[in-house]
Amino acid sequence: MKKTLSLLFVLIFVSGLIIGCATLKDFLSGSTTHLTSRSLATAAALRAAGVTVAGTREGSNWLITPTKISGKILSVVLPVNGREDEGIVPFGDGRPDIAPANSTLYDFDLTQVTRLRKDSIGLKPGYTGGQATQIIMLFGYFDVEFTHNGQSRKIRFVYGDTGNYVRGDKLLLNANSATDNKNYWYNTANGLFVSESSTRPSSPEVNTYVRDFSDPIRPEMHYYLLGANLRNNTDYDGLAKNYITLTRRVVEDNQLAFTVDFDVRNAVLFANVSSEAAFNSLTDAQLIQKFNMKQNTSRWDTSELDCHISFEATPKY
Repeated sequence: MKKTLSLLFVLIFVSGLIIGCATLKDFLSGSTTHLTSRSLATAAALRAAGVTVAGTREGSNWLITPTKISGKILSVVLPVNGREDEGIVPFGDGRPDIAPANSTLYDFDLTQVTRLRKDSIGLKPGYTGGQATQIIMLFGYFDVEFTHNGQSRKIRFVYGDTGNYVRGDKLLLNANSATDNKNYWYNTANGLFVSESSTRPSSPEVNTYVRDFSDPIRPEMHYYLLGANLRNNTDYDGLAKNYITLTRRVVEDNQLAFTVDFDVRNAVLFANVSSEAAFNSLTDAQLIQKFNMKQNTSRWDTSELDCHISFEATPKY
């Protein structure tokens, strides 16, 4: 019940954020959001130095650190804790709760620094703001690269209805030794891989939790809400905190800049795999069936994904 109410809180926030353009006031404050992951860079440096970045067992699952996470993003949302409909959208679709399938998506790559820009931020009348302790993002898909049995592999994990993809889909690049650089669904009905250039099979391997995500307010949401906890942030005043401050004064009077650094160590999960040897022996069909992102195993309010935000507020005048 607590998790349901927490999810409802977020959806009330997102839907309350924009209740028709006429109720919003656009201020001149613009926002720049940078997405990156120092944990990916650290792991890459270790591999380049010949150090093995080992996986780890957690319960019945095997966790690994990816070599790259890139893909498409729709929106970034910063909710303000303690208020049902307070927060800002520093980048992307201003109404992500009702964004249609095939909305405009933007490239991101966490192995680099992806710069996302929004010229003005809309605030609802009466916005007071406060402290943000989480970030919510809506993606089209992740392309997750990792090393398997000495080879580089890539799985596309779909977070939103886009193109021929359905939220929750999982596709493997160059499945079954293909060399056409296409992604493949795994058809659970007959055990065969189907190229993305063909018709999507009726029974593809999917993440049912993400596919079936819904809520009573917006039952037709096309994009999944992916949350991350804010840890050890640098707030606009230069002080280290586990939150950032988004009061009305701070948002109205400044140009805003956020650098969001995701910790993706051991973020890739393979279910019911007990060891490195067992992981390396997985077939392509098993890879796609057992693959998950760790934060997908819990709701946004108990997310396994952490990030550090450096927040800078530069006076407009």
